[in-house]
Amino acid sequence: MLNLVVKRNGQDQKFDAKKLYASVYASLIASKVRHKEAELISEEVTKLTRRSIDNKSHVSSHSLRIEAAKHLRDYNNLAAYIYMHHRILS
Repeated sequence: MLNLVVKRNGQDQKFDAKKLYASVYASLIASKVRHKEAELISEEVTKLTRRSIDNKSHVSSHSLRIEAAKHLRDYNNLAAYIYMHHRILS
C-alpha cells in the first residue's frame, strides 16, 4: 500500500524509510550509542514502524514520529527523547 505522510504544512509526501532510519540513527548516535548497535536498532525501529503504518494510506508526520519513538523507547529512552524533541534541542 502506498503510504503518504501528511507534513506539518499539509502537503503529502511519500513515506521514505531511509529518512526514518536516518533520524532514528542520528538520535541514537547523539545519545552515545555505538555505530553498530545504532544501525541494528535503527533497522528494527524502522521495520516495526513501517509494519504499524502498512495498512494506512495516509499518516501524519506527528503520528509517524510518535509511533517510531514508541518503538525506539523499547531500546533507548534517551534516544527516544532526543528523537521526539530534536527541534527544541537544536
